Amino acid sequence: MSVKFSIVLLFCLFTLNAQAAWPKSLYWSINNNSWDESFELGYQDFIHTIGLARKNGFCKTADECLRSPKANPKYAAKNPKKLKFIYTDCADLPYIFRAYYAWMNNLPFAYTTELVEATTMSPKLSDIRYSKNGNLITGKREVRNGDNINNILQNLTDTISSATYRTDASKYDLSKKFRDTYPVAIDRKAIVPGSILYDPNGHVAIVYEVASNGKIRLIDAHPDNSLSVITYGEKFARSKIQIGGGFSNFRPLNFYNDTVYPKSNKELPTYSIIQYQKEPFIFKGKEVSFYEYVRSVLADGAVIYQPIIEFTDSLIEICQDVLYRRDAVDFAIEKHLDDSTHPERLPKNIYGADGDWEMYATPARDARLKASFRELKLYAKKVLNSFEFRLGNIDYDGSDLKSDLRKIYLDKMNSCKFELRSGEELSMDFVLKNIFKISFDPYHCEVLRWGITDLNKCKQTTNKWKWYEAEQGLRNRIDRDNTIKTDYSVDELANAPESKVDQVDLSFDKVLDL
Repeated sequence: MSVKFSIVLLFCLFTLNAQAAWPKSLYWSINNNSWDESFELGYQDFIHTIGLARKNGFCKTADECLRSPKANPKYAAKNPKKLKFIYTDCADLPYIFRAYYAWMNNLPFAYTTELVEATTMSPKLSDIRYSKNGNLITGKREVRNGDNINNILQNLTDTISSATYRTDASKYDLSKKFRDTYPVAIDRKAIVPGSILYDPNGHVAIVYEVASNGKIRLIDAHPDNSLSVITYGEKFARSKIQIGGGFSNFRPLNFYNDTVYPKSNKELPTYSIIQYQKEPFIFKGKEVSFYEYVRSVLADGAVIYQPIIEFTDSLIEICQDVLYRRDAVDFAIEKHLDDSTHPERLPKNIYGADGDWEMYATPARDARLKASFRELKLYAKKVLNSFEFRLGNIDYDGSDLKSDLRKIYLDKMNSCKFELRSGEELSMDFVLKNIFKISFDPYHCEVLRWGITDLNKCKQTTNKWKWYEAEQGLRNRIDRDNTIKTDYSVDELANAPESKVDQVDLSFDKVLDL
């Protein structure tokens, strides 16, 4: 090998290594004009890796994940020093990740900035996050060469909300005011890492994995900036097509003549509106619910329930939700909301508020927790029934399924523990037994947030105790409902129609003979 060749080779290797670790410019440069299949596959891998990292505890927020070499191995080292802190809640999260990936790969990017309610054509008549007939897009922003990534990410945080997703899923794919996402078919080619799940009750999550058994695993964000990992199920509501709920993917973009052009629905092989048809769905000649249909279609082969594994995993996931709630309550205590005067009225809707209530209250978290226990209880009944009647759709080689599930239940419910600031240790078993006592109200003391009603442990005003008693009907609700009125005073709330809700038995005592 000649000296000249060796010098050239060393220079090339040095250049490649330098490029691999060289910080990315803060300024956008669109050198790749199209979101082709290779970039879409790269985006899937990007989201899949972040999801696994969050599941395994390597990062807890979007900012941490994007800066973590384990969660973001391809791009973390390229983050410029002046990349600002990245804040995201649930609606922002898909856009933040998509924008970051587009910036890192010199791709075009555009997003919705303005909307009006579809019926009234007004952005002010009501909270358009929960408009009855969806919204219309009236403003878009196309990222230009030279745009600063910090400004784009901040603008996304300021402009994107769950209202952005609440548009007719079958329209708006051709005009300049195009829909950023499109509804997808229910199959493994369409629902992939990076797919978005919009719950019309006001929550958004991102698919990071579709398991071989058909289960869809997601990551979502919360107003306190934390990320959590969840599994798709009946706790996610469906919607009519005008609302646009359900699964969707970002619309691929092309860029030429300094303009962004979206791909139309007809150009997208995974476009479908099947998820908006009414139940029942038909799978292999059998009528099933939409949720059963989704799992059946996405499974590699027939759905065979693995009760030991799935029951265990579900309890572990619920434990994580309990610990996430612990962090959220602690966040409110740190900000001394429990020492603050309670507002004279609750928000217009406790599930879709803003300000301190959105940041520190937990009605949506608590609803999801209750819904998760309800779904797991129904699952236990289903697999026990399959075992008893030998239906052949479970993978279990033991002799006493109820006994085995009971052992798992007792172990996980009692081993999932956390400590309050007061030093009191609680378990997930305690949480379930007091599930309708735990307060979602951030103005209550710490122990009352966990359903401990001992007057000696909770030093708060008589007015706050009155609020706690008045909120019992709202605590009895399992499913979030962003359409109900909740802006009552403490004297009005207890007798309000929205408070006339009975408690549902979420105990596993009878199911597992505890």
